[in-house]
Amino acid sequence: MDAEKLYDDYWASGLHVWEQWTEEEFKRWMSPLAGRENVLDYGCGMGLGYQPRLVKAVKKYSGADVSEVSLADLRKKGFDAFKIDTQNSKIDCPDNTFDGAVCSEVFEHLYDPLASAKEIYRVMKPGGVLVATVPNFGYHAWRVLAFLRAQVPAEPDRPKENRFNGVHIRFFSRLMFRRLFQSAGFDNVWVGNYGESSVWDVFQFGPPFCYLTSFTRKRLPRPLHLEFMADVWPNVFAQRLRAVVYKPK
Repeated sequence: MDAEKLYDDYWASGLHVWEQWTEEEFKRWMSPLAGRENVLDYGCGMGLGYQPRLVKAVKKYSGADVSEVSLADLRKKGFDAFKIDTQNSKIDCPDNTFDGAVCSEVFEHLYDPLASAKEIYRVMKPGGVLVATVPNFGYHAWRVLAFLRAQVPAEPDRPKENRFNGVHIRFFSRLMFRRLFQSAGFDNVWVGNYGESSVWDVFQFGPPFCYLTSFTRKRLPRPLHLEFMADVWPNVFAQRLRAVVYKPK
């Protein structure tokens, strides 16, 4: 499988579009990067979601990706663009270049997540901060899916056409996400909740029960989703995980 072509097609498909973050969302999830001198977005994709806010919050923004479609988009916008080598996860950049980095919803797509974590560590300055996010395989809904159906949340693009082509190939719990960064050399590793969770997602394991999840997501007010549980016990109730880690000074 050619990873570059895979993600060129992935972005060119037009299926992966997200709304831009609000200022409140950015402050909640990306505040450690605000005001940084030089920030790398490793696996930046098409610059959707948080990126417009991040660009305004830092002094210099650069992106890195395996996809030439993504890199062309970066250059068109006037940003530095680094090609990620699909063989070793490296970018053509000196050591200790960035004082901040973000790697959002990327590690679950990688053949070798540790190689990428080590590369981010290499190009970061001592004392630099990395904010990274991944889906949480320990989420209660996925635990039930694994127990009852022996399935993992691979999230294929078009499940009705091909349920086997999911782009998620690595799966993280809170413990394994922490160990990833510790193995790469980072310290002061914190891993917690990210995104919007719901206790009613437990019914996602299949029809007809999955319709209860859709119904409650649409009809119930947010307090009844008990989202606070994701902060109290993220290992089980956080749908996604956010890590904030530092390179030792």
